[in-house]
Amino acid sequence: MTAVDQALPLGHRTRAEPLVPATPESAIDLLLSHVPATAGAVASRAAGVLRSGLADLTSVQAELTEALIASQDRFLAIKALTQVNLRDVAGREAIGRLLGRALDLTGAATVLLLKEDEVATGAGDLSDAESLATVARRAVAHAPDDVLRTAAGDGAIIGSLDVDTAGAWHVAYFRPRGHRFATADLPLVEAINATIGVALAFAELYHRELTRAAVAREHELASALAQSAIVARPPVSARVEIFARTAPASLTGGDFYVFEHTGAAIWFAVGDVAGKGLPAAMVMTKAVAACRVAFLAHRDEPVTAAFARVQDELHDHLDEAGVFLTLLLGSIDEVSGTVCLVNAGHSPVVLVQDGRPRLVRASTPPMGILRDRLPVPATFSLRGDDCLVVGTDGLVEQEDPDEAMFGYDRFGELCHRSHTLPAAQIGEAIFATVAGFAAGRAASDDSTLVVLKHGGAAA
Repeated sequence: MTAVDQALPLGHRTRAEPLVPATPESAIDLLLSHVPATAGAVASRAAGVLRSGLADLTSVQAELTEALIASQDRFLAIKALTQVNLRDVAGREAIGRLLGRALDLTGAATVLLLKEDEVATGAGDLSDAESLATVARRAVAHAPDDVLRTAAGDGAIIGSLDVDTAGAWHVAYFRPRGHRFATADLPLVEAINATIGVALAFAELYHRELTRAAVAREHELASALAQSAIVARPPVSARVEIFARTAPASLTGGDFYVFEHTGAAIWFAVGDVAGKGLPAAMVMTKAVAACRVAFLAHRDEPVTAAFARVQDELHDHLDEAGVFLTLLLGSIDEVSGTVCLVNAGHSPVVLVQDGRPRLVRASTPPMGILRDRLPVPATFSLRGDDCLVVGTDGLVEQEDPDEAMFGYDRFGELCHRSHTLPAAQIGEAIFATVAGFAAGRAASDDSTLVVLKHGGAAA
């Protein structure tokens, strides 16, 4: 070090003698300036090698920087993907957001979600969605059993989703022209597809729950309508005992009973509309109204006239609704105990007379099947312990835990065993016995029961 170097502080060095070269290029130039002339050619070649190496390093540095930036962007996109609330499925909003994330993660220009042959939704450039969907469909048809398949010269990947729905779901990713998918992209695509599949599963579950809730609400409304159409208590008579009850099942059907006290006679009807829920309840309420009108309009006429009136009122409605109605309609004379009834496809109907049970069979098909068919009426008298028991199929078709049905034979024997009891006790005994047979198994249909006896005190 010279005397001048020792005398000047570091901050006051001259421009001609820099302490450290500012750049690698200036360092090379500095080195070349100190090389003797005899070694100039060798030094120049060495400097060229150094400069080439520095250029390569600079290029690698730029690529690493771009890779780090891309990695950071992908990390942020994956983070955003994991933060999508998969339970937020109203309008499939979560799925739309997931497709947007998938667009960023895969570098795709277009992402399509396909259900069967239809484009359900998509993200990115959708101007040519149908043409791209055709490419995806062909790829799926070519390799239907593959989870992932490529198309368009590896510029597209089409994945199948594992979703428990009626149709098959696929996600198709399309990169811009000239950009291909590589093997390293496959795990990422599989992860995205799995997430979208979970979102679709949540969406399907959500809509199923909505449907169940709507059905449950419909059944509640149907039950309310059914109960409001049925009079809680039958008419009180000094000579005729009447028991009447309906027990709606969880899936409300169209069971009903209706009474009308007209002078010295009590008119009655027991019916069952085919089907369940609100449609059956609506038909049932119309049938109850038709019976009441017929009872009053034909109070002094044969039961066949009242039956014909009900049939005229209901046939077109039943035909339009595509359902039918079983109906037992009749009257009992309070003084004599004479019963006259018609049976349109209804069962079980059991008459216990003189201690012997027998079925009162139908003499015409249910209403809504054939029109202008008047059944042959059945006429008999109730005396002493005689009784007429009219039920619906919810009683005889009740199953026990082993799926055995109560059946018509048990029902007839039960009517026979209990026929000496008052009407109310007969009815209670039948319901209790059927419930005991069920042993906790839920009823699949409504259970309705009407019991008539003559000669005792009012029920």
